[in-house]
Amino acid sequence: MLRRRKIRTKLFLSLGLLTSIVLLLAFSGFWGLYRYKRLAKSVNQAAYEIKNANELNWLANALKESNARITQYRNHGGMIDSGLLTNRFIEHEQAQYNETLDTLKRHLQMYQHAVSEIETHSDPLIGSSDHRRSLAAIETAVNDLDSFRRNPDAFDYSRSEEMLERLSLIHRLTQAHLQLIEGRMTDFSRNVGGQYRAWIGIAWFSAIVSLIMVALLVWSFHSLVVKPFQTLLDGSRLVAKGQTNHIIDLGTDDELSELAVAMNGMTKRFQNTYAKLNAVCSDLDRQVQQRTREVIQNEQLASVGFLAAGVAHEINNPLATIAWSAESLESRIEEAVCFGGESIALDDELLTTTRSNLRRIQEEAFRCKGITERLLDFSRLGEVRRSSTNLTELVEEIVSMVSKVGKFRCKSLRTHASGPVFAHVNPQEIRQVILNLITNALESVSTDGAVDVHVDGDNDGAKVTVMDNGCGMSADVLKHLFEPFFTRRRDGTGTGLGLSITYRIVSQHGGSLIPQSDGEGCGSRMQLLLPAVSENEDQSTSNRHSMGWNHESIKAA
Repeated sequence: MLRRRKIRTKLFLSLGLLTSIVLLLAFSGFWGLYRYKRLAKSVNQAAYEIKNANELNWLANALKESNARITQYRNHGGMIDSGLLTNRFIEHEQAQYNETLDTLKRHLQMYQHAVSEIETHSDPLIGSSDHRRSLAAIETAVNDLDSFRRNPDAFDYSRSEEMLERLSLIHRLTQAHLQLIEGRMTDFSRNVGGQYRAWIGIAWFSAIVSLIMVALLVWSFHSLVVKPFQTLLDGSRLVAKGQTNHIIDLGTDDELSELAVAMNGMTKRFQNTYAKLNAVCSDLDRQVQQRTREVIQNEQLASVGFLAAGVAHEINNPLATIAWSAESLESRIEEAVCFGGESIALDDELLTTTRSNLRRIQEEAFRCKGITERLLDFSRLGEVRRSSTNLTELVEEIVSMVSKVGKFRCKSLRTHASGPVFAHVNPQEIRQVILNLITNALESVSTDGAVDVHVDGDNDGAKVTVMDNGCGMSADVLKHLFEPFFTRRRDGTGTGLGLSITYRIVSQHGGSLIPQSDGEGCGSRMQLLLPAVSENEDQSTSNRHSMGWNHESIKAA
């Protein structure tokens, strides 16, 4: 419960506990001193009362002895012929008797006054009623004796027994009072012993409770203050060493817990910032790699373009000569066969073989001519006139045309478009790009394969996605896909210039061509991104091919 309190509350509770310890020890000490003071007063009172009781008893005994001597002198007075001396002794003893009696009365009065003072200011050693009753009996006996003494014949022989009884009564009363005090002293001694043991027990109890409270205070301070501080310090050191995943949990709701939460929040923000920086660095590295590949590909395309222009011009003339010669030779053979008469007789098998070889020469010559024309097209790509083009309509036309080709009829080719999508492009070049992507996809699938063409767009741009479930592409193929003369067709045909020309066209339009594939046998996906414009945009904006598009050459899925 205390772990959820504030440090100020914990300090107040610790201060209260410490104050309780001090008060307990102070109470134990002062209570012991008070009891000692009371004991000292009780002992002093007991000593005073014993002294006074002994003096009363001694004076009573002295009166009794004086009376006995007076009686003895009177009894012996007739036997000794010295009456004058005896009378002097009797007078002396009577004077001594009277003085002792007066002393007894004064002492008794002082004693009673002292007892009254004791009863007023403190508890008497003897019960007040017993004390007063005993002293009152002594006072009555003394006053009766004093009244009897005043009689002229008090010391006569005839009244000696009466005097002795009064003296004996006083002696017995003083003796009883002394015994009463001694009995009270015995009880007091026993009470003091019990109180002493109680004081010792209270002192030990106070000491044990104080030690327990001190231990509790030390434990509380360690668990509620020192340990959270140490945990916070250790966690801060771990975070400083780089363990940013470490979470500091103090299990409290005090100011230290707030500091730990702030520390955890700072660590979390540092982790997020670090992760963002890593992501930015990774993205920058990826962009650098992409730009590097683009530069290399552009350099390759430029080199191939210059080479293609020269090669095409140099090869076209020999190819034309070969084609023309083969055609001329075939024409002469036909003329010789048809118009030569019987003088020219050719073997049918030789004639058939010759015709076949001549046709093959012509076909291969025209095929080489097609390659040189592609090379010339590759080298002559430049700025062309562009306009707002409906890509949905363009794709549907291409799909309708390709679906009728014989080798593609058995394959599924579907178009997905939600409506017209416009892009700022050259229609003929983009037709060539989309046609190339669709035919490549159809050639990569098997007989029962499927190719889907999705056309989407928004205010920022248009997107044409060609998806197939064919053979797919490996990471190495994706890396070199747009390089000139790079081909991985399953039938081994193709020049490897189709996608290079396609990529160059898309690049000049300010768009992106993104190939994606999960691997061989997992199909492929080609995503064409082009800048979009409104349907009624003027053609004078043909050079706006950089409408915020981030031109990327390859973006692997």
